[in-house]
Amino acid sequence: MSVDELICELRTAIEAQSFPEIMTPAQAAQFMGVSEDYLRDHRKAQSGPPYSQPATKIVRYMRSDLINWLNRSRVAA
Repeated sequence: MSVDELICELRTAIEAQSFPEIMTPAQAAQFMGVSEDYLRDHRKAQSGPPYSQPATKIVRYMRSDLINWLNRSRVAA
């Protein structure tokens, strides 16, 4: 692993600490750098990160699920 990759992973870990473990769609979108519409569209298509829906209009994301989903979506350069 290169120094640049280590720095990138460290930066990601530090930034992740400022977000709660359980996030609303707005928080999850901000964490991932995408729009809430992006997350909603992926929920409907069942292609996005895992989420919980404890009630009809309540959606929550776990920070660890978002990170794992992003890692699985990585493209080797």
